[in-house]
Amino acid sequence: MQCPVAHDTRPKLLASSPALLVRYPEETLILGSAQAYTDDGLGFYQRCERLAGMVQTRFLWKPAYIVTDPAAIEDVLVNHPRSFRKPYILQRLKILFGDGLLTSDGEVWQQHRRLVQPAFGSERTEAFVEAVRWNAEDMIARWRQGEVRNVYPELIDLCMKNIAHTMFGTYDEELGRIVRALAATSHLLVKGVFDVIRPMPFRFRRELRLRVESELADLARYLDRLIKLRQRQPARDDFFGLLLARGLSRQTILDESVTMLLAGHETTASSLVWSLYLLARHPEIADELAFDLQSALGGEAPTYAELGRLSSLRATLDESLRLYPPTHRIARTIASPVWVGGHHLPAGADVIMPQWAVHRSPRWYNEPESFLPSRWTTSFRKALPRFAYFPFSGGPRTCVGYQLAWSEAAVILALLTQRFRFSLFDSEPLVPYEGLTLLPASGKLRLRLQRRQGSAQQPRITTIAAVQ
Repeated sequence: MQCPVAHDTRPKLLASSPALLVRYPEETLILGSAQAYTDDGLGFYQRCERLAGMVQTRFLWKPAYIVTDPAAIEDVLVNHPRSFRKPYILQRLKILFGDGLLTSDGEVWQQHRRLVQPAFGSERTEAFVEAVRWNAEDMIARWRQGEVRNVYPELIDLCMKNIAHTMFGTYDEELGRIVRALAATSHLLVKGVFDVIRPMPFRFRRELRLRVESELADLARYLDRLIKLRQRQPARDDFFGLLLARGLSRQTILDESVTMLLAGHETTASSLVWSLYLLARHPEIADELAFDLQSALGGEAPTYAELGRLSSLRATLDESLRLYPPTHRIARTIASPVWVGGHHLPAGADVIMPQWAVHRSPRWYNEPESFLPSRWTTSFRKALPRFAYFPFSGGPRTCVGYQLAWSEAAVILALLTQRFRFSLFDSEPLVPYEGLTLLPASGKLRLRLQRRQGSAQQPRITTIAAVQ
């Protein structure tokens, strides 16, 4: 019998306050570090993390701080949130999202957050989990033993259906087409915001602006018909029903709807794509997870009540979200001078907190680049600094639907892992793309499907471990 590989997965605990603050050493006179970021944004964040917990730099004329120290991140998100406002990138993305939850600030954000919060309560999540199960079973029914499938678009569509059915009470191919188009456009907009090494970097191309206007008009017309339909039906307390109950303007309903439809499906789809990719690369971990789940669930999807008891499933998802967080960086603009990590930062500067770099830091994780679900023991979770792991942000602006998104990913992953063993069809590793969320740059994840017969066989190893 093969012996399990021993891994030291205890969190590394280092003093983190005051944070070390240094200047980024490779700035150019005109661009600052903009070229370094444009060339490789994820690598840039990791270089900053290796330098210090706080790195001062600038993108062209804009001063910025790359903050990876957990205590300093807590200062921004929890201790002094009123000293910050939404950053430049999200201000630019108002062309698509308007004043929705993703981009709004102040009283507008507070009012809308209070309005939609009931749509994400635990009683709603329980019903949502049941809808997720039905939609996932429908997808799986088309999968065949031994075939190679590009599961990326299928997972995107599955998560889109889940959100549309439960938050809007409807889904059809017209809505799917509209949302797919808007999602593709959102990634182009994000790329345009960060592509500062070009003529007129602070204006979107005219054809892109016209594309946004056309696609938003399509969604607005669809929502107009849906509003008329819902007005003839009994009131519901889903997300769309809550918007309608307050008599909000047509523009406000559009802003919140596009935010929910885009952010609501892509984050979960991202977590599933990367989870399946990692499990396909590490079949011994997938086998053990399948055995654990089939022992507990008998091949069926978990109920909402069962999710909290499936520790191996939680560990697998947490490790996947550590390595490939869908929201891979959070930014804020300093609205008033504030102390962060023991340093006084001026108004007007941007603060960027990259989960990608923090989650892969050797300061907090042994073997940080390895896929090791076994690291997520109870003692590890207790010892890990609060913001050494924050896939759903934190503080007042924690993702409103984080519990729903996590539950959705867990149910789908549990079902897929029990039914199939996945292997990678393509030999090239997936390269992440920094769009609205972190997704494969290739737009595909091709997997060979091997159906698991009956209960999963007892895996050859007894401790989840990675083989690099």
